[in-house]
Amino acid sequence: MNNYTVSSLISKGEFKCGCGKTHKAHLKDACICENAVKKLPEYIFKLGAKKAFVLADKNTLTAGRAALSVLENNSVDFVKYVYSEERIEPDDRTVGRAFLNFDYSCDIVVGIGSGVINDICKIVSRAMNLPFIIVATAPSMDGYASSTSSVIRDGLKVSVDSRCPDVVIGDLDILCKAPVLMSAAGLGDMLAKYISICEWRIGSVVTGEYYCEEVASIIRFALSKCVENAHKITSGDKQAVKSVMEGLVISGIAADYAGVSRPVSGVEHYFSHIWDMRAVEFGTPISLHGIQCAAGTLLALKGYELLKNITPDKDYALSQFEKFNRKEWTRQIEKYLGAAGDKMIENTEKCELYNSSFFKSRIDKICENKDEILKIINEELPDYDYILNILKAVNAPVSTEEFGIDPSTNALTFKMTKDIRDKYILSSLAFDMGVLDKLAEKAYN
Repeated sequence: MNNYTVSSLISKGEFKCGCGKTHKAHLKDACICENAVKKLPEYIFKLGAKKAFVLADKNTLTAGRAALSVLENNSVDFVKYVYSEERIEPDDRTVGRAFLNFDYSCDIVVGIGSGVINDICKIVSRAMNLPFIIVATAPSMDGYASSTSSVIRDGLKVSVDSRCPDVVIGDLDILCKAPVLMSAAGLGDMLAKYISICEWRIGSVVTGEYYCEEVASIIRFALSKCVENAHKITSGDKQAVKSVMEGLVISGIAADYAGVSRPVSGVEHYFSHIWDMRAVEFGTPISLHGIQCAAGTLLALKGYELLKNITPDKDYALSQFEKFNRKEWTRQIEKYLGAAGDKMIENTEKCELYNSSFFKSRIDKICENKDEILKIINEELPDYDYILNILKAVNAPVSTEEFGIDPSTNALTFKMTKDIRDKYILSSLAFDMGVLDKLAEKAYN
């Protein structure tokens, strides 16, 4: 395995890859060390800026107060906007408030926070065509160095093009003080990569979608960095936290290389998206994104373990496809997600999953490549107990019940993951094989 580092990936610049794409890391620099926040003024001036628009929320500002002190002590002019709520979601309203409070005399965006703040700042900086620096307050998610933002738009959780930060600052003195659950969330977001890489490879076999082994290798390396010291993050061990933060940034660079979220999210993320959508619509419980992804990873591993023992049968799959009642399925989506499901229902009208011609092509590919698909699953996915023990070691929830999600709803949630968008995942594969209902019942009931 190559020894990828944040600095080596940034310094590599633009290069032509064997996958046919030209890759480039849009991240210009990253500083992950002790006292890193002291370099904030230097980075602002290096990017040619003079006045910063600082965005934070109530909690992240407390954690990253040192960033404001550094700006004040170095006479850097800034205007700040701080969300007052205890918890904010990256939805239309929250993003809109950032724009409404933006000061047009500012020539750079500085975010102090993690997932939600980073996502919003990436959108604002792209719209305003301004450079962006994120001062990370927790090693809690993998989006620091990516060029997309995960937001709730019209009730549907979507990934939208935005702007990669120019600089990521990860001050270990700040990161090590993050709540243990947030560090566990970052690890959970990385453990999800076992699933996403597996599904990316399977998708390439079944649908012919783009796949890059170089990007996959970078993700695997980032994952290994996170896992090797995972058990130490709960104690605030600086080397362990640094390894996790570097792994998260490397993962984001890899996703930026690919230009899509495919290498970093799969069915496990879609479990999380549906839980988020139900929370918006019905006020049901949710947890941190990475915590939900960790639970989704365990659920996915259960499903794949069962799927490995099912031999594809083309005639059976065709009969099940013909029996599928999309109107009845639409009613289930409406009932389960309410208005939040409207966009998903629209997607079912145009997605390739329910197109008979595409279906016939996919089931042929599945039957022809059943041994290759099994090989991919065995190569990419760890044992369920391996992931379970890692999560237990960092005191992370290992079941949906632990963060308030009724386990009896997991089967239906799983079946709905296939409808969020056209991404070939476990539920898509099970649907094509005609075993979606059986798999959901056995794995999640």
